Amino acid sequence: MTQQRETKTGLSRRTVLGAAGTMAASAYGFGARAQEMNVRFVGERYPALEFYVKKLQGALPNVKVTADLMPNAPLKELQTITLSSGADSIDIMLGNDLTIANFAQNGWLEPLDEYIAKHKDEYKLDDFAKTAMSSASFGGKVYGLPVLTNTQLMAYRQDLFEAKGLKPPTSFEEYIAAAGALNSPSVAGTVMTLKGDGVLNEGHWYLNALGDGWFDANKKPVFNSPKGIAAIETMKSLTRFAPRGYTANGNDESTILFQQGAAAMGMQWLTRTAAMDRQDQSKVIGKINWAPPPRGGQVVVADTFAISKFSSRNKDTLFRLLAATLSPANQREGASLACPTRVSVLEDPELRQRFRYYNVLVPALDKGAIFPKFAEFKEVSETVTRRILQAVTGEMPVKEALDTGAKEAEEFLTRRGVYK
Repeated sequence: MTQQRETKTGLSRRTVLGAAGTMAASAYGFGARAQEMNVRFVGERYPALEFYVKKLQGALPNVKVTADLMPNAPLKELQTITLSSGADSIDIMLGNDLTIANFAQNGWLEPLDEYIAKHKDEYKLDDFAKTAMSSASFGGKVYGLPVLTNTQLMAYRQDLFEAKGLKPPTSFEEYIAAAGALNSPSVAGTVMTLKGDGVLNEGHWYLNALGDGWFDANKKPVFNSPKGIAAIETMKSLTRFAPRGYTANGNDESTILFQQGAAAMGMQWLTRTAAMDRQDQSKVIGKINWAPPPRGGQVVVADTFAISKFSSRNKDTLFRLLAATLSPANQREGASLACPTRVSVLEDPELRQRFRYYNVLVPALDKGAIFPKFAEFKEVSETVTRRILQAVTGEMPVKEALDTGAKEAEEFLTRRGVYK
């Protein structure tokens, strides 16, 4: 066998060229052999995400994406087990407000600020709605790009408002006055959705719009501040205009009340707006309109693409994969499945004509508020919202209920070691 000619360093010419090829390929984030990067994505299965997974799989040449989609519970379990062990078997994943906070707090996610600054112009990254980006952030750093967002709008019967000479309320004083003016034995002045997580969502609006929110920067309760007590008193005052049995109404029940013409206005998730014009279900087709909730502060949630800190793939390429997937063109195409996170798409004239709520969506998102950004919030909120429900229904005085909830919240967070 003919020996290969050695370089001065003792390495063969083939070895040197091979190494150079490997480095060149690595610079683009691709493997040396097939010039292809294999990427694993894990996320929850639902129609909008299935759409974006297909876009993800074709976003960049030479990047092959394998997607594992599953229900929410096993997804969280898989993500937690994989990330907590430091394994690199997940490259990119779907997260939400609370999981992003949890995973980022544990150091399991790759901060994206460096990549955003580098690729800002190429992918028009300043086009994402501010509130959606805040959902993908934690501790002053960005940990994801928002795929879709959801918020609550104030739905109202435009025909009933016009008949009474009313305009959509922009203050709580106007909201209470309109609810009273429109309330009748056959039509509730306002829906109140307080079943399950409904208390959390509805209370979030009142506490942010009229109060000081849930917790301060040190995770100490402020929902029982004087302003917080006044906020829940306002919430309680509106129950006299709510449908009978309102504590048993979840999103499905409130949707049906609107569809059957039995409610004049109230908070409604963006994802429920299309149901108002369902030919086979709604008696109020074309009669429901939407406005930003008075004073803002309503809940805004977002699903987010994030990169595992432990992925051994080229992180710059993974980021470009996400940015390309969430292009304006793709978000425009997927607008019928989920609310886009780019302002340019939300303000698209054609989409505004197709979806009436688009006209108020951007100002609503700008004034909305995400849930508190700490990992224990979801658990502690379950205790607090039980006290809010007792306050609203008159089972306990408002101040007593909120003070009790604050004491219980501090005890819980102390046991969890939140306070240093």
